[in-house]
This record gives sequence, structure tokens and C-alpha cells, in this order.
Amino acid sequence: MKRITIAALLLSLGLSAEPIELRHQVAELWQQHDFAATKVLLADKVSRKTKDAWLLAALGRSELELGQATEAEALLARAIKAEPANAQYQFWFGRASCDSAQQASMFSALGYAKRCRKAFEQAVTLAPADTGYLKALGKYYAQAPGIAGGDKDQALAIAARLEQQDPLQGQLLKLEVLFTAEDTTAAEQLVESSALLQSRPEPYFMRGIQLAQSRDYPAAIAEFSKASGKVVADDDGKRNRLLALYQLGRASVMAKAEYQQGIDALTEFLADGSLPDFNEWAQFRLSQLYLAQDERQKAEAILTPLLASTNDDNLKSEIKKVL
Repeated sequence: MKRITIAALLLSLGLSAEPIELRHQVAELWQQHDFAATKVLLADKVSRKTKDAWLLAALGRSELELGQATEAEALLARAIKAEPANAQYQFWFGRASCDSAQQASMFSALGYAKRCRKAFEQAVTLAPADTGYLKALGKYYAQAPGIAGGDKDQALAIAARLEQQDPLQGQLLKLEVLFTAEDTTAAEQLVESSALLQSRPEPYFMRGIQLAQSRDYPAAIAEFSKASGKVVADDDGKRNRLLALYQLGRASVMAKAEYQQGIDALTEFLADGSLPDFNEWAQFRLSQLYLAQDERQKAEAILTPLLASTNDDNLKSEIKKVL
């Protein structure tokens, strides 16, 4: 009798026992960040005729995390058409559209960007208490050009709203808005007034990036060094600290100074291994620093296998210049 009751409940929700188990499997794979396995699990369950919003969204999110923005956007567009009031699906669709905008031609990028903004706005409307959706929308307003809906004032308003729910994330968003708008004075005043920000790597990392872009590499090195000295427990903070180590090494190459500091930073970055997309260029920058210190044998021990293994044509060209 109990089994019949459960089955009736599942049917009333439009589900069967098999999808419930499938959802558990997908959740476990996502926890392991195994999106490739998720894609394999779901691919044969989705066709052009599929109207199940969850199936479409789950496969779309998996494609998104695998870097397949075009495929992800198409699947997630179908998911939000089937279930437009789902904030999470709207958010994933927004992410996919933003990623597509970055990969698209100049003529197509604007359309993708507008879809991204609209989806993020819809996610915030549907789930106003979700700080992740607020943060994404605020970042969009801060980073997008005006023609695509970028708006500094809107971004600052979102940051103030976010700060009420999550003081750290709200202050970090405000700081990003100020640096993006090149309002360095206001950004530095914000950091000076916030003990919370002073304990984080992000303020110094953001300032270091700004200085590196203006080619003031010695000053950038100092900021990246401060950022890498801030040890934090959360994933975002850890990632920004590691990126500061990478950028410190790169700035040492560009500045032709502080070689050992750059070597130590890149060695630590590569030993961590949690940002593999940067590893090949980190190895190349490390080899450049070894060459600058007349340690060619160490440099060649990195460059020779790297040349053989990389698929990055730009990197191959740079390696051939120094080998």
C-alpha cells in the first residue's frame, strides 16, 4: 500500500521512480565536479522532442561546466521555455549566454549579452534572497558596456542590496565596480575603511591587475604579493590567492625584476594544481624566470616536454623563440 501511495505522489508531480534515482545520480556527480560523466549519463535521455525541463536543464548545465556554451544555451533555452519560473534554470541560461557572448563575433555578442542580462534579472526577480543571483547580476552591470545594459549605478545599487544579506560579497562587488569604473581613489578608501576587505586577497589582486594593465609592474608585484599573503578558507578566496601567485610570476617576467619572488610564486601555484587552465602558461613563465637567472637547464627541462604536449599555438610560438 505504501508503494502505491509513493507512486501516486510521484505521478502527481509528473515524475516516475526512475527520474528520482537519476536526479540523485546527477547530484552526486555534480558534487564530484564530474560533468563529463553527467553528460554521458543524460545524453541518450534527451532528444529534440524532449520537453522535460529538468532533463534539459541538467544536461545544459553539464555542457556549460564543460565549456560548451552554445550547446548549453540551446538546451537551457528549452528548459526555461518549459519552466520559466525556475530561477536556477534562468541563472544557468544567463551564464551560458554570457559565455556565448565572449566567444561570439562582435555582431552576435550583443544579442547573447542582452539575453544574459535578462536571464539574470529574471533569476533575481524569482529568487530575490539568493545572493549568487544578485552577485551575478551586479557583475554584469559592472562589466558590460552601456550598449548591452552595463550600468555603474545599477551595479552599486545591487552591491548595496547584496551587502545587507552578505556583507563580504556586497563589499567585494562594490570594490569590483569601483575598480572597473577606474575610480581608484574610492576603491582604496573602501578598503581602508573595511577590516573585512583587508583580510582578503581580492582587493590587492584587483589593484594589482589594474597596475599591471597600466604596465606599472613593480607596483603590481607589491599588490600581488599582499594578495598571496592572505590565506582564506573559502573557494573564491583560494582561487583569487592562486591567481595572485600566477600574476606575480607574470609581472616578475614583465618587470625583469624580483626573479626569485616570481619563481617561488609560480612554483607554489603549480604545486597546488587546482587551476589547470593556467598551468601551461605558468610553466612557460617559470622557465622565463629561470632563463633570466641563467639557469637554462632548468628552463629547458620545462620547455621541451611542454612544447611536445601543448595544443596552444601561441604558446608553441613563444617556446620556440627561447629554445
